Amino acid sequence: MPNLCAKTAFESEDQVIKPNIAKQLFFAIMGTFIAAVGVRLIVVSGLGADAISTLVLGILQHVPLKFGTVSMLFNGIILIIIFFYDRKMIGIGSLINSFGLGFCLNILDWAGILHTIPSGMGYLSIIAGSIVFGFGTGIYLLADAGSAAYESLMILLKRGLKSSVKVARIILDAAIFLTGFLLGGHIGWGTLIVLLLMGPSLEMTLNQLPKLKFFRVQEVK
Repeated sequence: MPNLCAKTAFESEDQVIKPNIAKQLFFAIMGTFIAAVGVRLIVVSGLGADAISTLVLGILQHVPLKFGTVSMLFNGIILIIIFFYDRKMIGIGSLINSFGLGFCLNILDWAGILHTIPSGMGYLSIIAGSIVFGFGTGIYLLADAGSAAYESLMILLKRGLKSSVKVARIILDAAIFLTGFLLGGHIGWGTLIVLLLMGPSLEMTLNQLPKLKFFRVQEVK
């Protein structure tokens, strides 16, 4: 990716690199919505769920709350922990993704989108959903407007293990899947597909999209 900090003969000394806030918000919202579509594709496959959904479904076996409520509580608690650990990771995008994902899923439900899929399309749905989920999450992270709750955990794990995004995501997903399963959440063959495809899809998005100028949120001002 070009070094935007390098000044040319036509640039003045007082020019600085600043984020394009409009782009940041756009990518945060767009990435969150795409991720919601991915989650929906995974859930309607009937073959298993993504890590967070598995955990939430497990928790719901023990508390009289709704899915969205548990999801928001989980994200809220994680964001509070991250705020005190490294508040630089938290931004407006953190709120957009952490709470907007559930809102987008409600919109899809209200619009009647992806309520069902044709018979025999389960595996195709969960494969597509895993890739779309990773793609949407990657776009959100490229917005650089603050890390969402789950992605914050992934980043902390990546730092602690000094590993790649792919490895950190797979390890975190495996831990959350196991916790959800032990609490009573359902795990199917599709769960393994999500576990194996989500991390690579996310890493490819983070590595490839910044090569396109449109997906860069930093610019010279």
